Amino acid sequence: MPYVRRVQRVGSGTLTVSLPRKWVEKSGLKPGDVVSIVEMSDATLKLETRPNRSAQHTVLTLDVSKIRDRELLTRLIIGAYLQGYEEINVIGGDGISEEVQSAIASTVDMLPGVEIVEQSLRRVVIQSFLDPSKFPVQGIIKRMQVMLTMGINTLIEALKDGKKDTLIDIAKMESKVDELYFLCIRQIFHSVKKEVWGEEASDPYIAAIGDRLVVRALEEMADSLKLAADEVEKLLNGKISQALLNKLVRHLESAQVLFGKTMKAFLSLDISLANEVINTTTQEYGEEMAFNDIFTHGVNDLNTAVSLRNFVYNVVNLVRNCKIVAEVTMNRFVRTPSKLITVEKA
Repeated sequence: MPYVRRVQRVGSGTLTVSLPRKWVEKSGLKPGDVVSIVEMSDATLKLETRPNRSAQHTVLTLDVSKIRDRELLTRLIIGAYLQGYEEINVIGGDGISEEVQSAIASTVDMLPGVEIVEQSLRRVVIQSFLDPSKFPVQGIIKRMQVMLTMGINTLIEALKDGKKDTLIDIAKMESKVDELYFLCIRQIFHSVKKEVWGEEASDPYIAAIGDRLVVRALEEMADSLKLAADEVEKLLNGKISQALLNKLVRHLESAQVLFGKTMKAFLSLDISLANEVINTTTQEYGEEMAFNDIFTHGVNDLNTAVSLRNFVYNVVNLVRNCKIVAEVTMNRFVRTPSKLITVEKA
């Protein structure tokens, strides 16, 4: 319930306001106790009566005796990780089968910062060793950008030099981006709960939605790049002309340039660059884009034609995810006061 108080002046420059008696009694606050006043992102103040309290250790217990679907088990463990549980206890009344134990171990391998610390016939304990303060969301996004840039460069070089052995690096990149994706979502949830956001975010929940869209787009770009690399391996194993390879290189290089502009726009809130990305993706990679727009001459070999089509589809999907990031950049800019934007609350 709201309490109304009049601000009083104490001394020459200090303003005070009294605390409601009922609230004080409920919270157990006494004269001499230390409180912490935290300034929130929306200019409100939050009063913490136990500023030095230790972080809560949250535990989730999952009974696998009621779960028959291995994929469901994997998704539930991932979901618990994303929600920020420090400990996940997997129990099974009649025992946990080797197949389920294997599924748990495989899932844990996908998640950064967690390990299995106890394993028995009826119980598996998964423990988090993450320090959330050391993994800012922006830092993880930048790391995902670096890995995707390296992946695109690797695929371009494979096309130019015909070196299939380097394509395995793209598969490793995709797995690492997946790990960073899970970590980033966990950090976003953590930040919302703690309401710790950078100054550019005028609303922590709206900012969380934008960051969530961006990291999802980056994760899908990594998936698309991996699938495109699979098709390149098939093409290099077959007979494909240098002219076709050169066309694939140009197609991928265009996507590389667009991705670079996208991330520069997002990280620096450059709306001119973001607008350019949206225009390019809309005009050159829109829904009306057809495979024949790139390969105007027919390809006689069916397997080659299928691989070329799949390659193009995945590169186009990568580019269209750039548009999502650019749109988030636009939305974030209009919530951020600047020389161009003035935000007022009526």
